[in-house]
Amino acid sequence: MRNVFAGLILAMGLFCGVSLAQNAQRDNQGTQPGAAGQKQADPAGQGQFPQGRAATEKAGQQAIAGQAAGQAGQPQQGQSPSADQQIAVCVHGECSNEIEIAKFVEPKLQTEEAREFAQRMVREHSAGCQEMHRLAGNLASSGQTGGQATQQGGHLDWISIKKQIGQQCLTSVKQELGSKQGIDLDKCFMGQQISAHMKVVDELKVLRNYASAQLRETLDKELQMAQTHLQQAKQIEQQLKDRPSERVSRRPESK
Repeated sequence: MRNVFAGLILAMGLFCGVSLAQNAQRDNQGTQPGAAGQKQADPAGQGQFPQGRAATEKAGQQAIAGQAAGQAGQPQQGQSPSADQQIAVCVHGECSNEIEIAKFVEPKLQTEEAREFAQRMVREHSAGCQEMHRLAGNLASSGQTGGQATQQGGHLDWISIKKQIGQQCLTSVKQELGSKQGIDLDKCFMGQQISAHMKVVDELKVLRNYASAQLRETLDKELQMAQTHLQQAKQIEQQLKDRPSERVSRRPESK
């Protein structure tokens, strides 16, 4: 009799265990879609936990990180930068090249007009360039040289490509200016400045259409300044056009 009673208790225990396991499985399937309801092993060896719960905790951590990144004004990992950031990094590339070219050529220029213009480029572009760098954030310092300019899915990273184009243009301009001497250098520099400012004026006219209202005000100021510089460059080029080398006002040699 005791053996029969023990067997009955064992059978009831197994039945209850199977029923509880089946109910738990149905509950998981009802609350977690598809494979999300499956359980994965705990890497610490302390049992098992639902994969859906881990995904929920991970999503919460990402949300907190996203809020922190938004407060810092930077795009979080995996997010695309804002339109204003992309515009700012494009303008920053143009003005930083302008400043570097002016600094490169200014000590070698022969005429007072060209030297004063180069100095003005550094002086009047620096503040706006720093502001664009601030607005661009991490984009201003990332992806400047070489590498595969691709994003997830094989799409080209045009911001990185534009930076590389800007660097190549800067190298080519320096090589061309470096090959000139005397009044030819001044004329070459002023011609390059006319072309560069025409390009900047056109770019700013287009970019402002895609900027926020706040950034558009800054771009309009940069546009007005670029147009003024363009007119000044044309005037200086005209002054140097027919000036012979013997009439050049040379910079006094340092002793």
